[in-house]
Amino acid sequence: MNDHQIITALIGEAAQLPAADPRATRWATEALALASAAELPLLVEEAEGVLGRIEHDTTCIWCAGVPGADIPIGSFWCTH
Repeated sequence: MNDHQIITALIGEAAQLPAADPRATRWATEALALASAAELPLLVEEAEGVLGRIEHDTTCIWCAGVPGADIPIGSFWCTH
């Protein structure tokens, strides 16, 4: 496997895991580090996006499924 394949595999695996799974953050962080070292800006952006989704899904009470959390105003989909 080349660097690109390794990084995209890590990003893909991290993106498919639930945010609460510690492997998701670990693999996305590893992908970010490798993409940065390999100077692959598109993959850096992708890894940052996965890390942002993980952070959001663990901090947004609605997306995290906290009982009693209201649906965000104005949209069925979370807008946070």
